[in-house]
Amino acid sequence: MKRKGIHSPEHRELVALLFDLRRKRDLTQSEAAEALGRGQTYVSAVEVGRRGIDLLQIREFCAVYDTGFVEFAEQFEKRLKAATSKDRPPRLSPRKRAPAKKAAKPAAKPKKGKASKSR
Repeated sequence: MKRKGIHSPEHRELVALLFDLRRKRDLTQSEAAEALGRGQTYVSAVEVGRRGIDLLQIREFCAVYDTGFVEFAEQFEKRLKAATSKDRPPRLSPRKRAPAKKAAKPAAKPKKGKASKSR
């Protein structure tokens, strides 16, 4: 089975569930980060899907959000089956990148080489 990354619909559901659990516990990102022993930007990066998260990190989030791991897994599976992300569409990074500017190409230089001689 092909491994899926942070750009998959499953990952969006995972981080949406983490976000919802944090909000349900009425915690700010800073409060959750402090309980995790991390910076606020870590929690933010996880919640917006810019950072992957492994099983051990999920267990840490569950402990902070006072949710059992089995309960978390069941909620996650229900969300995947029901595709509840329709209630709250995936959040994208608020920073929009400007299109890259193309550098002007220098004028073509004549090729150096042996000049052809006519005899």
